Amino acid sequence: MARAALLLILFLAAVAQTPAPALAAAACEPEPCGNLTIWPPFGVVSRGAEENRCAQMGFQVHCTGDVPYLGYYEPDYGLQILDIFYGNASLLVSDVHKLADFSNRSAGGCHVPRASTASKIAAPFFISGLNRNLIFYNCTEEPPSPRTVRRAGLVDTVCLNNTFVRAGGGYGDPGDYNIEGCNATALTVRGPPAGEVNPGYYRELISDGFLLIWQPPPAAAAGSSSGKLAHSSN
Repeated sequence: MARAALLLILFLAAVAQTPAPALAAAACEPEPCGNLTIWPPFGVVSRGAEENRCAQMGFQVHCTGDVPYLGYYEPDYGLQILDIFYGNASLLVSDVHKLADFSNRSAGGCHVPRASTASKIAAPFFISGLNRNLIFYNCTEEPPSPRTVRRAGLVDTVCLNNTFVRAGGGYGDPGDYNIEGCNATALTVRGPPAGEVNPGYYRELISDGFLLIWQPPPAAAAGSSSGKLAHSSN
């Protein structure tokens, strides 16, 4: 009897010392991260850990400084989660680390992005067709002619030095955006509900993010009519 009482005391002491997020994850309860509440199928993964048993595969979230990032990519370069719309299986993310490229403090100095946003997207997520493209150019040879600048709608970036940005079409648009003598990189942005994006606001567009979609797991699909799953996570 005394031994059983001692074991109970030790168990209760261990529970009392367990961090609240760990207890929440064990019970598959929602967890806060900054101004978002993370519900299944997502789950917050502690720093140094790789899994949360409550998160579906690929739905791990890193909460770094109260900022949520998709967990399948390195947090220092990952996609920041701005909002999650559980009712229609979509989320708003931002490739915010791209903004550092436009600073003289970045590696190699101020430059336009060199890698497409799409390179960071992996299953179970897909880029929504509602998004738009921004096309950045680094012209390493002769600068585009004034006629090309007008026709393509090129706008100088803050880096100058023959770097430009233009509005592209919808995501997946097979349009030809090549300009002779220039390297082109496409970034995905959400843009306005209708009409073209204004390339002059490229930093704001990157900050405002773009939409990803996922195929909801059966349990989430069955529960999507509940009040908790029908709204965004804010």
